[in-house]
Amino acid sequence: MTVIRCLPLLLALLASTTSLASAQNKYCDGSQFDALTNMWKLEPDQNTRQVTAGELAAERTVMRRVVEMFKSTFVPTGAAGYYGVNYDVLPQALNKDRYGNTYIFTLSNHKIECLGGKPVALDVSLGNVSVQVNMHFVGEAEKGDSSVGFGYLPRGYYQLKDKIALPEANPEGIQEFNFVDGTTVWWLTRSGALPFRLVTRREFLQKQIEILRSRPTPSATLVAYYERMLGDASDDVAIVKEAQVPSLNVSGYVFTTLAEKGNRVYVTVNPDYYDRSLPKSAPQHILIRLRHLSVESLNATGNGARHLESFAKLREIVKANLAELRAMVK
Repeated sequence: MTVIRCLPLLLALLASTTSLASAQNKYCDGSQFDALTNMWKLEPDQNTRQVTAGELAAERTVMRRVVEMFKSTFVPTGAAGYYGVNYDVLPQALNKDRYGNTYIFTLSNHKIECLGGKPVALDVSLGNVSVQVNMHFVGEAEKGDSSVGFGYLPRGYYQLKDKIALPEANPEGIQEFNFVDGTTVWWLTRSGALPFRLVTRREFLQKQIEILRSRPTPSATLVAYYERMLGDASDDVAIVKEAQVPSLNVSGYVFTTLAEKGNRVYVTVNPDYYDRSLPKSAPQHILIRLRHLSVESLNATGNGARHLESFAKLREIVKANLAELRAMVK
């Protein structure tokens, strides 16, 4: 009898749960997403306290123009445009060879999802475009790095779709790189110069010996191995991979080629690039990065076509403004 009396309640609960799930998954048609256009959210400025009032004013002038480039042309459709500026991203104390304040504008396409039959903006980024002033083009090694001691150039900058070649400075001061994952990066620099330089084989080996000797229990075997290599080392670019060294029965660094999939090309800051007579707020180089989730992930949102169209539009805006952005580089 107890079981029979409980059945109506159980059936009611199941019906309620099914009804709720159905309401949450109710289909949103395209017109509802189309109606959500020009939705913007301004994020508050970040890290402004570490910048002097004069520097901050100059940097905000640069960033206002960058914001205008995108907001005057881009219309978020089926997504919400979150944008803002982060100042003093990389304090110069981290690397005294670099010069200038670092600041970034970011515009992010945020997901709109169908909930309860209505499109709702979520705090979930599907991709973004960023304009990065005086930020490093490659990762910077921390002082006392226990592994290598140098930053390295991501392979997407030299293992390209149509060729394998190290990037070089060009007279125009504008370079575009298209990565396998769909990311595009533009470098804007002074004519004929880059803010980093490639590490030579000789430098790389000297650094490895220095790091090993600084350890409490240095490997005498590896030190001797690198010293032998240093005796024959040239000033060619250090293209390196980690591998088992047969003669030593230990793992160490060996030199290889650009085509090798597991290679690393090490770099360091080029201090001669920077004009230290300029105010720290002056853009000395700019990196622009456009990236988004994979096509499969965007399509899985049910609104993939609109998102892909939005990112294509952002690409057009960047390319249309490259000359003006390059002209900002002092």
